Amino acid sequence: MKNKLKAIYWLQFICLLIVFHFATAQNVPQQNTATLPQLHDTAAINTMMQKGYSIREQNTDSSILLYTHTLNSSKLAGYNYGIGNSYLGLARAHSILNKDQEAIAYSYQALTYCTDTSNTNKELRFNIYHCMAQVYYYLGKFDSCAWYRYQALHIVELNPDLSIQVQMRAYGSILQFWMNVHNDIQHDRYIQSLWEHLNAIEKKAMAIGDSTLLVSIYFQKEAYYENIRLRDSSRYYCQLTCEMGRRLHVTPSIVIASLMNTAISLLQDKQPDKALEYVNEGLKEMPLQNKANNRYYVFAHFVLGEVYLQQKKYQAAVNALVPALKTAAAVHMIAYTDYAHKTLAQTYDALKDYKNAGEHWRLHAEILDSMQKDKKMELVYNVEMRYRIADKEREIAQKELSITRNKSRLRTQQFWIGGILCGTLLVLLVSLLLYRNSKHKHKLQTEKIRNLKQELQISSLQAMIAGEEKERSRIARELHDGLGGTLATIRTRLSYVFRKLTTSGESGHDLTEILQLLEEASVELRKTAHNLMPEILLREGLAKASLLFCERVRKGHMLEINTEIWGEVRRLPKDFELTAYRIIQELIHNTLKHARATQALVQIVFHESLLCITVEDNGTGITENNRQGEGMGLRTIEDRVKSLNGQMDIASSPGKGTSIYIELNIITTRQNILE
Repeated sequence: MKNKLKAIYWLQFICLLIVFHFATAQNVPQQNTATLPQLHDTAAINTMMQKGYSIREQNTDSSILLYTHTLNSSKLAGYNYGIGNSYLGLARAHSILNKDQEAIAYSYQALTYCTDTSNTNKELRFNIYHCMAQVYYYLGKFDSCAWYRYQALHIVELNPDLSIQVQMRAYGSILQFWMNVHNDIQHDRYIQSLWEHLNAIEKKAMAIGDSTLLVSIYFQKEAYYENIRLRDSSRYYCQLTCEMGRRLHVTPSIVIASLMNTAISLLQDKQPDKALEYVNEGLKEMPLQNKANNRYYVFAHFVLGEVYLQQKKYQAAVNALVPALKTAAAVHMIAYTDYAHKTLAQTYDALKDYKNAGEHWRLHAEILDSMQKDKKMELVYNVEMRYRIADKEREIAQKELSITRNKSRLRTQQFWIGGILCGTLLVLLVSLLLYRNSKHKHKLQTEKIRNLKQELQISSLQAMIAGEEKERSRIARELHDGLGGTLATIRTRLSYVFRKLTTSGESGHDLTEILQLLEEASVELRKTAHNLMPEILLREGLAKASLLFCERVRKGHMLEINTEIWGEVRRLPKDFELTAYRIIQELIHNTLKHARATQALVQIVFHESLLCITVEDNGTGITENNRQGEGMGLRTIEDRVKSLNGQMDIASSPGKGTSIYIELNIITTRQNILE
């Protein structure tokens, strides 16, 4: 059973070394280099090298032709990377053809062109080491194989910024090696660290959606789970690898190896019929070129031999195994042959052909003896790994000590930095508070000065208006008491003369006309006196005085005025009512003089703390020039509104009438009046 497991691991290891990355398979016809297109730049060279890489398994001869052409073109262009990569491609192709010495020679030539330290050249050197490890493995030089494998890993360890594809190949290759030489990988700390690396790379591949890389990772997981006897998991990853590999058109070897792994796993559970299905499916996937000498083709017949053995088709097993062993010997294929000789020996035992059975048991034992170097390698590499681990642990301990010291220094630095920052922040905070306090004081002073100016302006307006009202009262009294009394005396005397003339029979027509003019003058005089100082305002308040004023205007002019009083009508301070009354008078007079309106609305609304006045008309409206000028008395009205801490809004457009809305703050006005 152990030999069967080793066969699985060897198969997967060879496939891992062959498949450096996956690309879509293309069939390129055979052709001479003379007929190939000229390559004039590095981009064209790289494209053709990639083409050669993608067909290396299906059409190896054409791949060699393409790499020879890119090699010559790179030499002409002085393109060192192209030269090195072309030599590597030739090495890979000759390895597929079992021409191992040529493959080694091309690999050494490729190494001479890895001259700079760029990541591209580091990856090239990494791939060359992998190729050389593969070739030495086929030659049975396991010490050289291991050395180049660890050289490749060393490149990845020194350059963690290399691509995750390269990292996967490095850790996967080492994991495959240890699964071939170690009996208990599940409890080996180093192998488990490799497994953790592989799982971490899987998460990154899933995050970036790299399905091709996932195929390679799942291929590694097949062998791991088979090694620890979790065959259901192993078969699951075999199936997943095949499905994704076919969908992505990866190189055939990855799919063939997974099918063979599934077949061997089924043979472990004594299910030869199902195993035969997978072997036949794998044979169908084999590339046609060089098929008979293909390592996977040979190994598939080794597996086929065991299938027939378990089915008790002994002659079929012999027919499958004997030619396959001859081919393995011809191509110097040592791996897996111990497994084939053992199967053939068991087959001859079943046929009671003990002579041939003994011969193959002997060959099986000789190969096992020759492979005891693997056991020696296992001991060597176990010691090496313990040394590497111990060295790593010492390095980690030194780093931890250095980290501890650095942390101590950092804590001290952080303490001082924190203290300095706190002090700086405290100074900044105090400065900010002082600045804000100073700015606030300045703002308060500015506001106080502005308020004082406003109060002075309002006081000046109030004093001016009060003076006007006093002057109006004085003129009204003089007109009423002086001129009014004189006119009344004249009217009385003229009335006496009129009666006397009438009694004596004389005509008083002219005198009657004079008396009528005096009567009209007396009425106008009373109106003027009342307008200057309306007594009804003093007795009844703003609402009734406004109603009476509007009614008089309506009777004396061709203007239909509607007056509306809303809210709780109450008496307001005398000066407040007088100013509000004057505002209404001015607005109505403006309407009469300038608006040419036929309808007007006066609305007075009493609120708790506001008195709102609205005057609307359907006249000609106010133009922008009139609004900015003083001819319509708007400046006087604005001054009166401002004296009461009020606001005025005018909505008007030519030909569409005017609406003036005024808000007067009763409480504020009352306080100003009291002050």
